[in-house]
Amino acid sequence: MQLELKTEGVDFVVSRAPQPKNDNDGRQKADRETGELLHTTELVAMDDTGAEVIKVTTAGQPRVAKRQLVTVVKLVATPWNIDGRGGVAFRADAITAVPVTASPAATAGSARTGAGSGVAG
Repeated sequence: MQLELKTEGVDFVVSRAPQPKNDNDGRQKADRETGELLHTTELVAMDDTGAEVIKVTTAGQPRVAKRQLVTVVKLVATPWNIDGRGGVAFRADAITAVPVTASPAATAGSARTGAGSGVAG
């Protein structure tokens, strides 16, 4: 079963840059439908109730950097259980940088970033 998550009201920040998603033999995994190489990006998802670190898989490497505010497009959670171990795998169609916007304070030497969207589950 896959569950699409609401991401409104949650900010995502990259806590670890995208890494290739490898199998047990060290070969990079590919999307079964498109053949595009898979990458995993570690994100901090923050809302009014707190924060949580999640690893999100995407087909293709997101062009994002550590500590960057990002938007997660069509975030899906898939519960799994293998040999008594279990968890939740997160997958997204895309992870994109939130554009940096100038504010009146920017003229005084500071900059602000736009609001991101995130996970609410």
